Amino acid sequence: MLKPRLTKYMVMMLVFVLSISNVGLAAAADKELSKIVVSKNEVALEVGESSSVTATGVYTDASTSNITVNASWSSDDTAVATVYNGTITAKGEGQATVIVSYENKPQSIQVNVTKKVKALTKDKQTIDIRKGESEQITLTATYSDNSSESVSDIAEWSSDDDQVATVVNGKVTGQSAGTALITGKVGKQSVTVEVNVEVVKRIDTDKKQVNLLLNKSDKVVLTATYPDGTTMDVTSLADWSSSDEKVADVLKGTITGYAAGSAVITAKYGTKTVSIDVDVDRTSNLKVDEQKLFFKLSNTDRSKQLTLTAIYPDSSDADVTNTAVWTSSNEKVATVYKGQITAIGQGTTTVKASYSGKTVEITVDVDTARYLDVVDVEDKLAMSLTGTKEKELTVNAEYVDGSTENVTSKATWTSSDEDIVYVSAGKLTAYKSGQATITVAYGGKTVKITVSVDVPDKYEMQNKKKSIGVGDTFTAEVLAVYGNTSKVVTEDVEWSSSSDKVAEVSKDGEVKGIAVGKATITAKVDGKTLTMSVEVGMASGLEADVNFIALASKETQQITLTGTDEDGNTLDVTSEATWKTSNARVADVKKGLVTANGSGKVNITAEYGSQKVTIAIEVDVIARIEASEPAVSLKSGETADITVVAYFNDGSERDVTDKAEWKTNSYKVAQVTKGKIKAVGSGKAKVTAKYGSKSVTVAIDVDTLKYLQTDKVTLTMKPGDKVTVVATATYADGSEANVSKPALWKSSRIATASVKDGIIQANGKGKATITVSYAGVKTKVTIVVEAK
Repeated sequence: MLKPRLTKYMVMMLVFVLSISNVGLAAAADKELSKIVVSKNEVALEVGESSSVTATGVYTDASTSNITVNASWSSDDTAVATVYNGTITAKGEGQATVIVSYENKPQSIQVNVTKKVKALTKDKQTIDIRKGESEQITLTATYSDNSSESVSDIAEWSSDDDQVATVVNGKVTGQSAGTALITGKVGKQSVTVEVNVEVVKRIDTDKKQVNLLLNKSDKVVLTATYPDGTTMDVTSLADWSSSDEKVADVLKGTITGYAAGSAVITAKYGTKTVSIDVDVDRTSNLKVDEQKLFFKLSNTDRSKQLTLTAIYPDSSDADVTNTAVWTSSNEKVATVYKGQITAIGQGTTTVKASYSGKTVEITVDVDTARYLDVVDVEDKLAMSLTGTKEKELTVNAEYVDGSTENVTSKATWTSSDEDIVYVSAGKLTAYKSGQATITVAYGGKTVKITVSVDVPDKYEMQNKKKSIGVGDTFTAEVLAVYGNTSKVVTEDVEWSSSSDKVAEVSKDGEVKGIAVGKATITAKVDGKTLTMSVEVGMASGLEADVNFIALASKETQQITLTGTDEDGNTLDVTSEATWKTSNARVADVKKGLVTANGSGKVNITAEYGSQKVTIAIEVDVIARIEASEPAVSLKSGETADITVVAYFNDGSERDVTDKAEWKTNSYKVAQVTKGKIKAVGSGKAKVTAKYGSKSVTVAIDVDTLKYLQTDKVTLTMKPGDKVTVVATATYADGSEANVSKPALWKSSRIATASVKDGIIQANGKGKATITVSYAGVKTKVTIVVEAK
């Protein structure tokens, strides 16, 4: 039993809570929903994906509330996208509009659904370009339905360093020296390609030290050597800097002294840098007539007399060659005496001349090679104890001065295993089977060659596929491939047939057709397994559905091949036939699918059984494509058919409407499928048709209005009254239409008057403005509601 005081206290608290609740309810009843705001106005999904959208109600008192769960959600095309409590799920390719509505306030969300990208491939792994040069990356998307297409122009491209390289629709352009990573993304898939811009092997300056008088200048030349051995003067292209600009500064290789002291000038080009020591003095300057020398030991003249000159502030100069101190950093390479430099041995040395506190340096190269080239041999070589047991190699050196010389006898030759291959002065002798690495070194450069003695690079079946008649025989051969040569090793093979009832094979590789059908002949040799497909009596006649095809570049067309067996029955043998092209650069073929690669003429040959057919292919570069209409004006819901014709260089033309690639730049305004344009919403759009390397654009105008008007502009009503107002749109062509339902109707004060599809209802005393919007045009109706 409650005590009286406690009971009284609880009653008071209950009254207090109810009072607060009534106040809150009254306050809530006073505020009015102004609009709905969604977290996403557009959603792009792949088939099978989902995305959540949040709906927020904004009230007239500026407060907000999450109405996602309470609102009503719907999709105008559930085959494309469905929605539940703000979660949109992609069902099929296309466009749909999701509507969220709460307290008679609607808001739309545009949903674009594309096919799911299963895989994304690129045609390049790395790109090496110079500054200002460009190279194209081609991306191919494979979708979940196993279809594929080139997507370079629709992919999302990015560069992790736009200062090094930029990318637009897969076209990469070098901007400055360095390395950048290019990323191409379609759907959830992405690929990357490394781009190297102005990657050089080394840079050299013609002077490593410069001595200057005050306010005097000296020019330095910078040379870049690229990995392929080419060189270029990059003096004006390099980035130049000074460690102390007060002492000496530099501009495009021209160094100027400004104050006494020392500074280091740095030149940077690509990923390489080089430094030049600069000495600025008020008293004198040293100059030598040459600061880079190159000698060949094979020449009779292996010395060079240099002249050292001291320059004084009064512009006078003096020959100090004999009084200066001369030194060589490596006298095994070159010696120096009073400016006379003599080459002794291969290598590089630095000769210094010092006088009156000044020093100049001279770089001396003796038989220094830029690179070595083993003539007619790449990185692999095959030899045989029964065949090519001996082999003579020739190596040429290109020197830093650009000259070349045969240095076979001068180079150092070594073998990693002389028991297998012995080498001396370029002459190789094979002694036993196996592999050895031959190294040739000269002038600071080395080249390595892998030599295989009676070790095949691979085994190959001479025929991958063969067709014979019942009772016919042929001998299958297995080849051991040694570099550029091969040898028949059929006698060393273990043979078997997958079906002796169709085709038998002897221990010597002789295959005999037993009955109509297919069998797989297997050859096992040295742990390797090779197979060949054999068809017995499969076709006595062969026919293609076309004998001539004209294609545009990059276009494809399927050829169907029909074979006739000995009983006169026909069957589709397109996939089983052997297809060949006379020129893959013009057109290639795989299982009857012809792909045009470049302009020209080519013959496609199909073989099946003992039969063969030839199809002539012509690939022309398209001169232009034209659309039947350059511009189309439509009303919402209307459609128009556009035809596209391709004109070839030979004067022929073709309707390619169904084969062209169609796109629209605004799905909200117009959609297009194989030339059929459908007006979706008011505005302007561009529809583009692409065929081959050509494209054409059609301008689209939807719901282009002159003006919008209502049959009533002012209304006086009483609470509870309803009046229907008709909105009429007058288009640019002079036609009119009742747009009361598709138009957007809004009331400035719902408490006074509300509106839906042109039906205005008076709610309470006051004044309100009804705004009608359609196709970007607005008009207003003034409402006065009087008391009853």
